[in-house]
Amino acid sequence: MSETPLSPGEPAPHADALRDEVAHLHEAVKSQRDIGMAIGLVSARFSCSTEQAWRTMLRVSQDSNTKVRTVARVLVTTHDGTAGPQERAILERFVEHLPASGWPGGSTAQG
Repeated sequence: MSETPLSPGEPAPHADALRDEVAHLHEAVKSQRDIGMAIGLVSARFSCSTEQAWRTMLRVSQDSNTKVRTVARVLVTTHDGTAGPQERAILERFVEHLPASGWPGGSTAQG
């Protein structure tokens, strides 16, 4: 099988697919990091096990029709003070689905 040699500076035939895959993997790693951090935050905030925190995040995700990675990102950015208007709006959408003590930055927050 003979392939036509590439000219100097010409991208490999699958370069776009590889770039897309690398970008997808970077996003997946970031999402997993946010989910892990959010589980820890929920566990500490509501004094529950990490398993209970995970189930809480799943319930919030399902009840508010919000992806788990988005729930995690919003909880993390709210906690660290970097939440922008979009994250705060998303928080308002699902804060009522969190345990009764609320979440900092939400309209029902108590702490």
